[in-house]
Amino acid sequence: MTFKNSILTVLFLSFCTVGFAQDYKKNIESEFNDYLNSIVNMDFEKSMEYITPEFFEIIPKTQLITIMEQTFNNPSMEFEIINPKIISVADAEKIDSKHYAILSYSSEMNIKINSSAEETETQENNRLSLTKASFEQTFGAENVSYNTETGVYNINAVKDAYAISENGKTDWKFLVIEKSQKIILEKILPKTLIDRL
Repeated sequence: MTFKNSILTVLFLSFCTVGFAQDYKKNIESEFNDYLNSIVNMDFEKSMEYITPEFFEIIPKTQLITIMEQTFNNPSMEFEIINPKIISVADAEKIDSKHYAILSYSSEMNIKINSSAEETETQENNRLSLTKASFEQTFGAENVSYNTETGVYNINAVKDAYAISENGKTDWKFLVIEKSQKIILEKILPKTLIDRL
């Protein structure tokens, strides 16, 4: 094999590798966008198809659907997710028998907490302050704003999730990373990934 042929072979293999890498990343993005859209459209049953099955060994699927329905349909709170988008997808790595790729995504949330008729102005002000402080602690002060005219909290949420697949190419399932739920994550993710959190 000549030097020129060797270079062409290496270039061809490099392009093939990059092409395959882009294919699985496109699959991750497509499937995660379907997952996000099912939540935005409040199709919680469909959103369960995209969650890693091991999660349901800890929290049953029916219970999770009920929690999501109660959150989105709570009369004391108006909740809206808008403009979800994927920021980045890292290269996948094989650990044991599965492939894992971390992805970052963002979305905006508009939350309005309706006050009760019996609530005094002082109680309402205290509730507003505590709620804002809680959101700021969870999402960062720079990502939380409150509109006094509409009573809506606008939150820019940036989160990470693991895409998990048996074959590393298709059928990606997802696990959103909530550090406050480390006990759950430890039951699903390999120790190598937990140590990076």
